[in-house]
Amino acid sequence: MYLFTDVIYKLNTGVVMDKVLNRPECCNIGCTKLVHLIGYSSTGTPKYRPYCGRCHTSTYKGLPFAEGVTPVKKDYCQNSDSRLGFVCATEGNKLHSCMMDLDHIDGNHYNNDSNNIQTLCKNCHAYKTKMNGDNRTGW
Repeated sequence: MYLFTDVIYKLNTGVVMDKVLNRPECCNIGCTKLVHLIGYSSTGTPKYRPYCGRCHTSTYKGLPFAEGVTPVKKDYCQNSDSRLGFVCATEGNKLHSCMMDLDHIDGNHYNNDSNNIQTLCKNCHAYKTKMNGDNRTGW
């Protein structure tokens, strides 16, 4: 099944996509909208944000989330408990949202279950990605 945006990608680039994945749902609790498409990798694999367009706008513009939606992104690094095997330099202090990343614990960018999402500071996220090889998943 091709999504409308997948067909546009094929028409604009001439690249025939061999891997078309259905969009997952937003990772925020209570939101059932489909995630926002960022673009495509060089291999034609779709790249998505972990949340839908509405929740993304609420996150970076500070707007209220839709009624019944609870954001999973925290304002502190969840590695402050040393879950990654080292202590985070932020020591659990509150940080601005732009300094925090949502990390897929299992490395699967299409698994947006809220139990598979953790909030990490940029340093911890980069280290975890490097050590676990999450950057080699073809995403």
